[in-house]
Amino acid sequence: MKTHANKPSDEAKEQAASMSEMADALRKNCEQALRTNLKFQEEAGRWWSSVFNPGSCAQQWQEQLNALTRTANSLLPLAQQPVGELIDLVEKSSRSSATLMKQALDAAQTSTLSESQAKWTEFWTSSLEAAQANTEALSQISSKTIDSWASFIRKSTEATEARMPKSA
Repeated sequence: MKTHANKPSDEAKEQAASMSEMADALRKNCEQALRTNLKFQEEAGRWWSSVFNPGSCAQQWQEQLNALTRTANSLLPLAQQPVGELIDLVEKSSRSSATLMKQALDAAQTSTLSESQAKWTEFWTSSLEAAQANTEALSQISSKTIDSWASFIRKSTEATEARMPKSA
């Protein structure tokens, strides 16, 4: 009979422990909901305060404008450098194109076959060298541009993360 009498007692203890665990979980959930509600109310209060306070509203606009100006000032050199390099490349290409045109005219005006063949070979060799040089220059400019943009994005992301408040 003792074993039979202990069964309801053990079940009651298990049920009480289970009820205690559920009560603890309910208490923790209610506390978390209360904290979340308080944070929400604080955020809403700050937002409404900023809406109805023209001084802070103007200050926020000024901060956003300053951030935009900083971004534009850091972007300008990033855009200027590749453009300058492209202008240099176009100038070099123009000079090499003029040289190639002169070589083509000289090759077309030669009277003997062997001389004409040598000048056309020189022209085609120079053309391929110019094309290779232009391709390499464009590749280097593109690579530098991508690297500088990646660096800019990395720095912007780090700055943004530094300004953002860390949530618990």
